[in-house]
Amino acid sequence: MNRRSFLHTSAVAATALTFTSVLARAANGKVGKHDPAEWDKINKAAAEKVAAIKPTADPLSDADQKLMMEVAMGGMMQLTVSKLAVEKATDADVKLLAQAEVDEQTGLSAKLKELATAKKVTLPADPDPKTQEMVTMLKGKTGAEFDRAYVEQSGVKGHQALNATMEKVESKAKDAALKALAAAALPLIKVHLAASRDEMSELGGGKKQG
Repeated sequence: MNRRSFLHTSAVAATALTFTSVLARAANGKVGKHDPAEWDKINKAAAEKVAAIKPTADPLSDADQKLMMEVAMGGMMQLTVSKLAVEKATDADVKLLAQAEVDEQTGLSAKLKELATAKKVTLPADPDPKTQEMVTMLKGKTGAEFDRAYVEQSGVKGHQALNATMEKVESKAKDAALKALAAAALPLIKVHLAASRDEMSELGGGKKQG
């Protein structure tokens, strides 16, 4: 075998090995440090806590209304871009992360609307310009580039913002139901943030292929 044939054969073998590793990763991958079964259990338990919150008809203070709006807009951003990621992500673990975020934010949104209805507060119906800009940016990316951008913008930065918002609500809100919503959501937000940081490290470090 001459040198050119040897190099070609070696390259083909390496490509095949990489492809096999990608398939194995997709079938057996974890979201952060959690295997799929554990990840599903954590998310379902958190959803049950959110669903169990009972709204009251007590009116919200102006400060609490502002906090509710902040929660609503942050959640809408996460939900909108994560729905896009469920469709476009190519990494199996990123898809799991995105689907969990869709499920989380769908549940939070439903409970927030329930609270708002009880308190006669009108929540925003459409994403804000910042969300629309992020959607446009993500739609312009594909493959591994999309996966990294989604995990960085929504998984890490989005959860950092949500964490800060919910911690503020938990400490400053006067309404018991709004405070309970933050308390129920915060543990899962922290789990999603940690998992996103782990995924971002792997994606950025080249351990995963798109």
